[in-house]
Amino acid sequence: MNKEDKQRVIGKVVAINSDRFTIELLSGIDNFNVNGFDDIHYFAQLNSYVILPYQNYYIVAEVAGVREKDLNVPFSNPTEQFLSKVKSGKFLEVLPIGTLKPPEHEPSTYDFDFGVSVYPALYTDTLYIKEKELDAIFNVKNQEQIICQKPRLHKTNCDCQSRRYKTLSIGKSTIFPDYDVKIDIDKFFSSHSAILGNTGSGKSCTIASMLQNLFHFKEYSATGSSFIIFDVNGEYQQAFSELQDSNSDIEVKNFSLDPGEEPGEIKQFVLPHWFLTIDEWALLLQASEKTQLPILRNALGLASLFSTEDDEKIKSIKNHILATCITQILRDETSSPSKSDRIHSILRKFNTEEIFIEKEFEYVNESGATTDKIIFDNGRAKKDCTIENCLFVHFGGMIGTKALQLYLEQKDEHERPIFFASRFEMPFYKKESKFNFDVITEAIDIAILYEEAHGNRQIRDYCSSLVTRVKSIKDREDYEFLKQDTANLKLYKRNLLGLHKSKAEKNVTKKQQIIIIDLSSVEDEIVEVISCVLSRIIYEAVKEIQPRNTYPVNLILEEAHRYISDSPVGAFLKANRIFELIAKEGRKFGMLLIISSQRPSELSKTVLSQCSNFIVHRIQNPEDLAHIRQITPHISETILRRMPSIPTQHALIFGHAVNLPTTFKVNEAKPKPKSDNNQVSKNWFKPKGHTVYKTD
Repeated sequence: MNKEDKQRVIGKVVAINSDRFTIELLSGIDNFNVNGFDDIHYFAQLNSYVILPYQNYYIVAEVAGVREKDLNVPFSNPTEQFLSKVKSGKFLEVLPIGTLKPPEHEPSTYDFDFGVSVYPALYTDTLYIKEKELDAIFNVKNQEQIICQKPRLHKTNCDCQSRRYKTLSIGKSTIFPDYDVKIDIDKFFSSHSAILGNTGSGKSCTIASMLQNLFHFKEYSATGSSFIIFDVNGEYQQAFSELQDSNSDIEVKNFSLDPGEEPGEIKQFVLPHWFLTIDEWALLLQASEKTQLPILRNALGLASLFSTEDDEKIKSIKNHILATCITQILRDETSSPSKSDRIHSILRKFNTEEIFIEKEFEYVNESGATTDKIIFDNGRAKKDCTIENCLFVHFGGMIGTKALQLYLEQKDEHERPIFFASRFEMPFYKKESKFNFDVITEAIDIAILYEEAHGNRQIRDYCSSLVTRVKSIKDREDYEFLKQDTANLKLYKRNLLGLHKSKAEKNVTKKQQIIIIDLSSVEDEIVEVISCVLSRIIYEAVKEIQPRNTYPVNLILEEAHRYISDSPVGAFLKANRIFELIAKEGRKFGMLLIISSQRPSELSKTVLSQCSNFIVHRIQNPEDLAHIRQITPHISETILRRMPSIPTQHALIFGHAVNLPTTFKVNEAKPKPKSDNNQVSKNWFKPKGHTVYKTD
């Protein structure tokens, strides 16, 4: 220990536990401060720091408790209950958090490393911390990297002053107000992160402030960045409305399902239905897995087929299904009236030019002769037979069954069935195969018929809710975004990522850095569908970019507990897995999540456990606190105890992007997101008869 260190000794280690030390202060230190040569040093403030010399480095410890007199030692007599500040012992309870080591190339400075592997011995000296050590802890040294824009021309001396920034200031330390709390840009935005806190605690302001500060760097702007925000509360358009005024290199693109009266500023959001996978369709239509999902899969396959095949092919498929279904009914053991009613019902809902009630056809008997007249026992006579005639029930029997069956089973001159396909299989649904949204209803009817043709007579009842929901979506205006068409998926992905390709050049350039998708005007069920589909599309787009992991995209998920549930059920179960896939595999390709939620206990444990950085605002719910404790085992109880009492617009940050867990006041967002608390007294106390709002 050098001479300077000896002059700032404040106490010695008198107890060592697995997670903390006890420091007994030197006698004469009455007010927990020392007058140093440079300043007055306060060292007994909770969450402040002290250092302990060990070999050639220092152990950094956080003050977790301050007390006078060892409470484990009983008073020997009543008079000692009157504490004397001069005579009483003074103790600090401290938690080891990291080490300060001088780098080999610059021994006068220090590098801070989080974590302690070796503990000090008893009676090790304890020192108050000085400004140069705080500089190392808070990483306030210059974090700008000079970039040469023309390295081939400037091989030796370079005069370029363009900068690449390594750290980003997000606020001021609450314990050391002169110090910026910074995050390592590489470590924060290249990992999944979570921003948690009760409603009104400042989560949206934190996100807005971080991005505003990031894009205020002008000399070498972060034009290559991509932030896509799922804005479920309609907050962020206001927050970034002035961003381009301060930095013209940065562009913001706003999408909305309800663009309002300013379509130039806000683009109409569309998500063509043919982008959806089968699992996403199941989510959209709330299809049950065992009964409705197989019908839906067949229906979507048919819908895609109807959009790609010629009319003859489509007609043959429809005739095959109809003929199969009717033949199956004719052969079963139910009564004739029942058969007649079922076939009537089918042909009223669905028919073709060749197979419908009033279709006339020649009856060819078993010998191959065509009869000029078909005479039924009821006395009715027709020159040409119709399906309606064949379904006529007389005395409990359907006399024209044979005629209808022979008509459906007839063959051409090559002895090939006219209506029956020899090897028919339901077409497989493939996403990105264009088809008209209106054809889905007909396709579901055909799929149900096909299932009925194979003996499942209850399937229509089982699928009634599915049919109802399809019809409802077709009629609802808030689902119009699904019924729109777009050029192709590749162009859609580029627009979503803020990319642009000129007609004259092959190069794809970056145009927008922030993409805001306003989902505030729709219900949760629509938010669930859009979030799953868009997350998958973005993930697929990022994976396609080569070289791999060179185009990072940060997806900001506001109110994430609404669509990244810990216990998804039903149709949402499989569609929801895209978030877990991104959480586990997205980092390899540059797809990162920033999750914002007020209910961490309702979030997917898998997704949250993959987060490397946490910014935690005030959290008071015991379930949420317990959940954070489970998913972040490295967090101490001391840190957890702070969370219920953190003021608004303050937060606790911990994780890979910061040197150590730190409480800070978030930099103010200018302008703020549209999330201010209601001024109740202002809105309550008004004159009688005041105008609440104006209508059109």
